[in-house]
Amino acid sequence: GIGVAGIAGAGASVGSLTLFPGLSARVQIARDRFTDRLREQWSERSFSKQRSLKDEADYRAFLANLSLRYLTADEVIRPHRNVREGVANELPPRHMWPRLVPTLKVADEIRHRLGTPLNLINSAYRSPEYNLACSGAKHSFHMQNRALDLMFRDGSKAAVKVALQLREEGFFRGGIGYYDTFIHVDTRGFDSTWGLES
Repeated sequence: GIGVAGIAGAGASVGSLTLFPGLSARVQIARDRFTDRLREQWSERSFSKQRSLKDEADYRAFLANLSLRYLTADEVIRPHRNVREGVANELPPRHMWPRLVPTLKVADEIRHRLGTPLNLINSAYRSPEYNLACSGAKHSFHMQNRALDLMFRDGSKAAVKVALQLREEGFFRGGIGYYDTFIHVDTRGFDSTWGLES
């Protein structure tokens, strides 16, 4: 078979674009953009796993003191290492740390009632710049450190039912969003629901 070097050697270079016989310039440009994006995502993943976060040790201690039954500090901190479109997320400012406590308690109770593990917290606090890179809502409660996007092993349907039940019981007042692969929960102080089938 022909390896990558063999394929690259088969084309003629024009500027920074390698032209392959039989491919139009438009297709090759699209291919190059796709390849560049894959490289960017790979480097973002590597960077996000390795980079340290300002005040991480203190935030970890703050989370550990909450005595949550299931959620770990690692699970909560992980999404703050995310990078989107070259924009790195960060931990929330210290004065915002207590704002997440009610939402964490909701997430912990959902996990308890479901009886199945959380896959991951997909999103927690988002800096304004990171929220923009995520195409987040202009006034997202993620930027206020009051929201979590949760992915459960058994999917979103069972989790959103539990969240709705908790809210109906008065466990919290806030937003519940249903998505195919995750649910959004926040403690904004008033009820809002979206993404559910009527």
